Amino acid sequence: MLIHADADAFFASVEQRDFPHLRGRPMVVGPQVVACASYEARALGVHAGMPLRQAVRRWPELVVADFRGEVYEAVSAELLAMFRDVTPLVEPGSMEEAFLDVSALDGGSVEEAGRIAAGLRERARRELGLPVSAGVARAKLFAKLASRRAKPDGLVVVDAETEARVRPRLPVSDLWGVGPATTARLHDAGIVHVADLVGWSVDGLVERRVARAMARNLVAIRDGVDDATIRLPGPRKSISSTRSLGRATRQRSVVEEALRDNVVRAMERLGDDAREPTRLDVHLRYDDQHAVIQPGSLDEPTRDVPTLVGAALAALGRTAYEEDGRGVAMVGVSFTLPTRRP
Repeated sequence: MLIHADADAFFASVEQRDFPHLRGRPMVVGPQVVACASYEARALGVHAGMPLRQAVRRWPELVVADFRGEVYEAVSAELLAMFRDVTPLVEPGSMEEAFLDVSALDGGSVEEAGRIAAGLRERARRELGLPVSAGVARAKLFAKLASRRAKPDGLVVVDAETEARVRPRLPVSDLWGVGPATTARLHDAGIVHVADLVGWSVDGLVERRVARAMARNLVAIRDGVDDATIRLPGPRKSISSTRSLGRATRQRSVVEEALRDNVVRAMERLGDDAREPTRLDVHLRYDDQHAVIQPGSLDEPTRDVPTLVGAALAALGRTAYEEDGRGVAMVGVSFTLPTRRP
């Protein structure tokens, strides 16, 4: 059995946890666009991706919190560690969600898997102060659909009988990976629900301009062949750190200090991983949301922080950020790591 665990309104929930005056209030995380909206804000119609000025102009009662990337990354690491306390078979999806295979713990019982999920949710609330919704099913499709249905702050368990009853009625637009363009093509072919896929072959769907991999997935879902494989992450290919400056600036000392801090943070996150970065990139985001990536130069792989700071500052100097008239809102650095461990 699988659990799909997903922290609700992750960025906003972290802010409401850390700043009690935000609890119960419609609030969003910025800076220029809505990165995340609390459920109180969502009830008003605010959604992620909305320009922040537009949202505040329309709903003056909105409270805006700064985007604290380093805090969210730290909380994400704590959440993932909690998942791995339950089972080593964890497949992270994004910062706040993952699939957990609890088959070795539940004896194949959906009821026991549900109890494990309930305990995980209670622990996340108690130890991290975060609401986590969870879905339990035998495979990824229904576990993810169940956690979506459970939001906010709920638990939905799908047994085999429920799955068989619900599967034919599932809208194809709700299926994992089916975007608006594919949905439109399927609807044009008269395929609105999974039951409408009866009689369609992979080749027939491809003729309707559905990607072959998606066509195979749709036919498998129709036939009840679901993915239950947990894919464990391999060695990370890069390490990074970003820092929001709060108020955009072109002041050299502020930008350079943030960059130095990011280099140190990134190397700390390597922990006991002995690999040495082979290249670096400096990332800037301006107050108009324009982003710049400036490659840096390393003579040889190294973990030496002063050397990495020097290379990052040299790359920063090539961006001409002081002369182009825009303020810098975010500074970041990323290091590419060799694929093999020493």
